[in-house]
Amino acid sequence: MKKYTFALVALLACLSSCSENFLDREPSYALTTSTFWKTENDAKIALVGCYRQLYSPYRPEEMWFWETTSDNAFCYHRNKDYRAIGDGSMAPSGVSVHNYFTYQDLRTLNEYLEKEKTIDFENESTRNQYRAEVRLIRAMLLAFKVHCYGDFPFSETVFETVEESKIARTPKAELLNFIENEVTDIVNSNVLPETSEIGRINKYAAEAFLVRFYMGIGNYDQAIAHAKVIMDSGKYFMPQLTYEQSFLVANQHNSEIILSFEHNKAGDFGMWVAEFFPNQLYGGWSSIVPTQDLLESYETINGLTIDEDPTYDKTNPFVNRDPRLRATILYPGQVWDKYTKEYGGYRSIEKGSGDYWSDADNATHTGMNFKKFYSDPSELGDIWSCERNFPIFRYAEVLLSYAEAKMEKNEIDNSVYEAIDQVRVRAGMPKVDRTKYNTQAKLRELIRRERRVEFAYEGIRRFDIIRWGIIGEVMGGQKIYHMNGTIGTFNPATGDFDVHLEDYRDPAYTDIEETRQFTKGKNELLPVPQTEIDLNDKLSQNPGY
Repeated sequence: MKKYTFALVALLACLSSCSENFLDREPSYALTTSTFWKTENDAKIALVGCYRQLYSPYRPEEMWFWETTSDNAFCYHRNKDYRAIGDGSMAPSGVSVHNYFTYQDLRTLNEYLEKEKTIDFENESTRNQYRAEVRLIRAMLLAFKVHCYGDFPFSETVFETVEESKIARTPKAELLNFIENEVTDIVNSNVLPETSEIGRINKYAAEAFLVRFYMGIGNYDQAIAHAKVIMDSGKYFMPQLTYEQSFLVANQHNSEIILSFEHNKAGDFGMWVAEFFPNQLYGGWSSIVPTQDLLESYETINGLTIDEDPTYDKTNPFVNRDPRLRATILYPGQVWDKYTKEYGGYRSIEKGSGDYWSDADNATHTGMNFKKFYSDPSELGDIWSCERNFPIFRYAEVLLSYAEAKMEKNEIDNSVYEAIDQVRVRAGMPKVDRTKYNTQAKLRELIRRERRVEFAYEGIRRFDIIRWGIIGEVMGGQKIYHMNGTIGTFNPATGDFDVHLEDYRDPAYTDIEETRQFTKGKNELLPVPQTEIDLNDKLSQNPGY
């Protein structure tokens, strides 16, 4: 299968005439409308540039950082705006605001949709397919901006001057209506193919977007309907791989990947993962690390919560757990790679190890690191410049969204359990205990926990806790703990070194990195950057900022 790459991404800057902060100036080397937008091949080149707009936020490293804006993860470095989002200290100016309030990406897509009309295509079906791809990319980006800011200044017009571009924020309700109508029209027009090149949008990517979109606005009937289209197609299924194997680079285009963001090192579009690696062994920065709350959300291997299972050992909480825990988190005592095997396990809870929180700024500040997308570092080659794609839509999300939507409608039948079981069985967990999870309330508890551990480190946790209305509950007052303890001897039964942790739940335990704050009615949204308001006096600020 041919891989749809971004080798021509340099052309992105060449395809939009723009000025100032709103519409950045056209570079001197830019292709002009007098030399471009003439042939069908020009349209294809421009389409590649449109896919490049998915770079923010859908590239791996950005979605990984987005995890730290939830209760799943922590970012220590203050020069990263994400820490301020996570701890509720974000402000309209300075390093505490992350700027997704950008127009350039949407303008590029608008320009494509305007300019390609001047081109004669050999086949109109190709034109319609390209347009549908660009429209879906635009809907995906606009939906993310709505998630971040609520109201957002949006227009389909390609403005010619800065003054024309100074428009007010469009109300969130209008934007959601536009997104829904756009993607519904794309799906109903049936112009997208059922199969496509890797990394390129097809019919089922549009369906998967609608599943996520309708879950976000609580339209469960539509979420079920669009999930069923994907489920009944037979095009996607849970792979015959372990959870850990599913996220290896070698398997990153497996049978559950509906749409992924592609890196291509040969096309000068690689990425670095070293920023997320441990300090001592790799010189990594430990920029994103799991929280104790995420660790405790994983069930035991028996399918019980840690509070239900009498075999759970809080001093060595990493044994006999859901296999997704080991596949996702690098924890103390774990044998991860050839270095940790020689080193006697990952020794992050021992002062002086180089990975203990106070040993270095780049050491983990919770005692854990993530490893989900790089569980085998050797396959990456150069961790400062490698290829690592990101699954934007996975079949597991379709299944769990279907189950959740049916549960919320209290239409609990075999199909609900079967959908959840497909996800759990691939993970190596037992099927759902139907006698235990036999009510709407109990199933809600299970499905929410299942989504948390299945999609940990994939950047959608904040989306979930906002739509469930629990973000203030789980983020407000959340404590980020340092782990302390000792590393024991190697345990052949687990393949790791045993550990003995101090009990952070003990009232006397005071080793805390941070206590997060959350203000309801404010911190659900990001502040509009003050720089944007200074440039456009028609913009308003979000409440509380």
